[in-house]
Amino acid sequence: MPYRFLFDEHVSHPASEALRARGVDVTHVLDVGLARSSDADVLARAGAEGRIVVTRNYRDFAQLVQAYRAGDRPFPGVLFLPVSLSQADVGAHVEALAEWIAAQGSKPNPVENSFGWLRAP
Repeated sequence: MPYRFLFDEHVSHPASEALRARGVDVTHVLDVGLARSSDADVLARAGAEGRIVVTRNYRDFAQLVQAYRAGDRPFPGVLFLPVSLSQADVGAHVEALAEWIAAQGSKPNPVENSFGWLRAP
């Protein structure tokens, strides 16, 4: 699988476990000691590990993406979950990311040094 992911704190933790069971390389901030960390720390960790951040926090991460791009700092990207998806809807989180992965096929990372949106299933 060419894509690796880091789920932000406000993304379903059980969804990360369900995706791992499907063979997706995903970790959650709660699993790697980043609980209550700043968004900048989350993005830095994701970049260091070659992981795409999955988050619901458009306001803060969109600004971080702009700052990284302005500073010509490469990063694997950020995927936003729509706020219409409840954090408690584990299945919707799993399906949204699984559908995005399937749609990419073997293409290069379309959100590298940028961001994109996951669709609600």
